[in-house]
Amino acid sequence: MKKQLTHLYSTAAFLAALTLLLLLSSCKTSSTTMQVLVPARIDLPNEIQSVGVINRSLPEKGNTLGNILEGLISGESIMADREASDRCIAGVTEHLNQAPRFSAVAIHGANLKGTGTKQFAPPLPWSEVDRFCKQYNVDALAVLESFDSDIFFDRRERRVKRKINDREVMVTEYLADMNIRVNAGWRIYDNIQKRIIDENVYVDERHWDSQGDNPEEAFRRLPPKRRALNDAGHFSGQQYAIRISPNWLTVSRSYYKKGNDRMKLAREYAKRGNWDSAISTWKIEAQNADPEIAGRACYNMAVASERNGDLETALIWANKALTEYNNKKAAAYIAILKQRLADQQRLDRQMGI
Repeated sequence: MKKQLTHLYSTAAFLAALTLLLLLSSCKTSSTTMQVLVPARIDLPNEIQSVGVINRSLPEKGNTLGNILEGLISGESIMADREASDRCIAGVTEHLNQAPRFSAVAIHGANLKGTGTKQFAPPLPWSEVDRFCKQYNVDALAVLESFDSDIFFDRRERRVKRKINDREVMVTEYLADMNIRVNAGWRIYDNIQKRIIDENVYVDERHWDSQGDNPEEAFRRLPPKRRALNDAGHFSGQQYAIRISPNWLTVSRSYYKKGNDRMKLAREYAKRGNWDSAISTWKIEAQNADPEIAGRACYNMAVASERNGDLETALIWANKALTEYNNKKAAAYIAILKQRLADQQRLDRQMGI
């Protein structure tokens, strides 16, 4: 089983977005946000519409003492992983139900015991999978087979300027860091085809930092370990939901607000939510004799088209801004739109469109 680290964006899309942000930062621009549906990282069969989520990561009674000793040695709270694994189940269920692909139900009281370690237990018998699926009216089970956490602390110090008694002086500031790494092992049992369609350990991390006038104060300002571990477990569950289900993501797009009076007017339309009037104005200015203004208007038309969900038209406008009017900033936006179009094809498959 391979391990996979969480990435909220693909590397290519992230770098393109970062490049676009840096390019636009020196210009007089406004921004708008929009909700985009991004594909899951794992393709699940379209016939699976509902999922039961079960915690099987808790140890058998015979293994409980060993887990307590492990917690004492590692400095973790005794049986803290029990709470955190339940929060992991909650994170998956909540996020799946917020996304458009699946309905999900958390199955409590199943009394399915695992190893209590990073190791997987043998797969569940299909008779047991079928029993749960029929009882809860679901097509598949997402089973948390293993759950383990590691907590790391670090301390640093740095010299900073502070104003004391109206004078700037250099003082030492103490920094404390807490990092929690969660190893969550999942299997998805497809009860329709009677096959396991995902079997992997996923690694997610959460980080907290604080500062103080002395090391003790810095560490005191960190959140309690138990609460932080529960947050890390919930976060890990959310990330697994993102891996297996299309997910709504809020993105920000910049657009030009200056160039001439009509470009300023269009910006006011957009700012007030009157995008139809803004589009009508930009469409006129896209034919302006000044190539800089025309390029900016074409760029804005691309943003407006993406906002309306028309990615192909957005790409046409962005290409026009670049090729006809030499708007250099459009190149990074073209990369983003091409990635979105590629994502849309995979998204259509996952949504059964």
